[in-house]
Amino acid sequence: MPEHSTILHVDMDAFFASVSELDYPQYKGKALVVGAGARGVVLSANYEARKFGIRAAMPVARAQRMAPKAIFIPPNHERYSEVSRKVMEIFLEFTPYVEPLSLDEAFLDVTGSKRLFGTGREIAELIRKRVFEQEKITCSVGIASTKFIAKLASGRCKPNGVLEIAPDRVLTFLHPLPVSEIWGVGPKTAESLDRLGLHTVADIANTPRSTLIRALGDATGESLYELAWGRDYRNVVVDEPEKSIGNEETFSRDIDDPEEILREFLRMTEKATARLRDANLFAKTITL
Repeated sequence: MPEHSTILHVDMDAFFASVSELDYPQYKGKALVVGAGARGVVLSANYEARKFGIRAAMPVARAQRMAPKAIFIPPNHERYSEVSRKVMEIFLEFTPYVEPLSLDEAFLDVTGSKRLFGTGREIAELIRKRVFEQEKITCSVGIASTKFIAKLASGRCKPNGVLEIAPDRVLTFLHPLPVSEIWGVGPKTAESLDRLGLHTVADIANTPRSTLIRALGDATGESLYELAWGRDYRNVVVDEPEKSIGNEETFSRDIDDPEEILREFLRMTEKATARLRDANLFAKTITL
């Protein structure tokens, strides 16, 4: 019988806020929010701030009303990129099969690393230890035989935890979850599933594939049915090319002067291009 793959999903805990706490140690233990300007949005909030209900993408003005005594600091993207690069380098010490998803999370295929470093759980603990010792921040790790289940697992052991879902426990773990937990289920698909009376992953799994395809279309119906049974055939992709890169900024005032708009557009384009260049350089280090 072939060996199951061992996939880790490593997710840094409140990454931007955690890095900011390193730079502002006087705020450690206090409610800290990364995001500035009354018209801005929250980039990250530490766990003390989350107790007030503050979440990423929330308008800063609303977060300030929810926690007037919280500390709000502007983001430092260059610093986050620097720490992210160092964390990814730690991952590469344990396996060459690293697929970064963003600055603060990645999939790792450690199937071939177990002879050197031990079980999936032992590798996860070694990675967590190295990240904390070197960068002084914590991460949570989900372990499973597929990317889909590993990512779900990491979300259920935060902050600073490890959760392993053995192959024979996948359906027990997966089926009670709400349909929104399945990859690809956004608000529109969730509405369609609700109209069908499907509220849990088990509901989808027990619906005929043909019914799902008829209601949701070939691609979506097929994908949801497979994922509802814990089947995910995607491999960890080491070298996935950057599909797009962008840059955004919320200004403190409305801008309607064409020359000023062009000047800001060129500045933001230059920053995005620099990030793309950094991403390409990092991709080359993975390939090498």
